[in-house]
Amino acid sequence: MHTTNLLTMLALSSAALTACGDDGGAANENEVITSVMLSFSPPTGTPVLAEFNDPDGDGGQAPTVQPVNLVANTSYAMTVRFQNRLATPAEEITEEVTQESDIHLLIFTGSAVVGPATSNATGPLTQAYADTDINGLPIGLSDTIMAKAGSGQLIVTLRHMPPEEPPQKAADTLSKVKAGGVDSIGGSTDAQVTFTVTVP
Repeated sequence: MHTTNLLTMLALSSAALTACGDDGGAANENEVITSVMLSFSPPTGTPVLAEFNDPDGDGGQAPTVQPVNLVANTSYAMTVRFQNRLATPAEEITEEVTQESDIHLLIFTGSAVVGPATSNATGPLTQAYADTDINGLPIGLSDTIMAKAGSGQLIVTLRHMPPEEPPQKAADTLSKVKAGGVDSIGGSTDAQVTFTVTVP
């Protein structure tokens, strides 16, 4: 698998962004992901949006990262989208992740997160997966988030776990991340972005 990484470091946020090829061929060439969008929908009212955007890709202008500002004691339906905005019109990388969900996994870590992939005892965001692939394993494009007062970082990682890079996605993958971090599992990272979280 040929991978071109975009690595951008900001004071409170960072990203390493690529995407898997559409054709599934032997070359499995990668496409650039320039934008990662989070949407937090409360039971009523307007969704809260947060976006990482690097409009000119690797190099050039610095990316922008919007903070995640939520309301305490509120349950949110979170969705994650990926785009390549260097293409015209913007290319929906999310569609590829959906189509190949059995070899993709979104992982949510960072000091703000209490969830299947973290060992945090407390944090302002309690995350649970709300979608599964054809094997009944989590994907992460849809999630539930329970917010409580606090602050920290939310790290969103899109992991590509094809058969050529074992071990493959399995029932114990998130437990391995909890014990040893994202790099302790198989595959490679297609995208990783850090958002700052504040819940007053």
